Amino acid sequence: MSAASAARRRVLRSASLPGALVVVLLATSAAPAAGPVAAISATATPAEMTIGSETSVSGTISEGAGPLAGAALALQSDGYPFGEYTTIARQASAPDGRFSFTGLRLDRNTRLRVVLESSPAVVSERVPVIVDPSVALSTRTLGPGRTRLSIRVGHTVNAGSTRTSVAWFVAARGTRLFHLADSTPMREIARGVSYASTIVDPPAAHFVYRACLNPGWEHAMGARAAHGRCPVTGYEVAANVR
Repeated sequence: MSAASAARRRVLRSASLPGALVVVLLATSAAPAAGPVAAISATATPAEMTIGSETSVSGTISEGAGPLAGAALALQSDGYPFGEYTTIARQASAPDGRFSFTGLRLDRNTRLRVVLESSPAVVSERVPVIVDPSVALSTRTLGPGRTRLSIRVGHTVNAGSTRTSVAWFVAARGTRLFHLADSTPMREIARGVSYASTIVDPPAAHFVYRACLNPGWEHAMGARAAHGRCPVTGYEVAANVR
């Protein structure tokens, strides 16, 4: 019998004696205290823009009660129809924890976020940006009972067909009684730019008109409020008072 086995037997025998006290010490290793958790705050300015213009995403990154300087940050973008973020820019935070991604040109409604590229990664809350189509209207009087209305729209080319038609509605100023004056095709005169026109007989000397359409990019651009304002189901890209 080895010396260690004999020692174990003596311990067991002593534990069975009356009044014997056996003390068992359990060694535990305490988990190290968790360090401060980084947090990212980000906003877009402006949060609604017209296609062709620019927006920026800025904010701060902090760790505990203080700023986190020199943090490796990535700006990620997820454009309509939404589903996957991709990195579009990178920068390090300033000594005061601030960052600013500027000169961002978006062509459709987009979700943005800022990510701390560390392990584990830290992600800001989603930053939505609404991108409106650009709209240019033109009105020209051709004579009694004849007024030309035209519309030129700048839009995304990354969200469905650009082929559509325009429904032109007119109403006397001060009323809400719109009637359909004409429906004309819209043609793409340049990549991402479409045009349509019509000649109408105005309902009054001063009147309101609306241009309504259902393009393939309808749900990729603009705020939801633009949908459903037309006298019929459609996307109102323009309204004017003459």
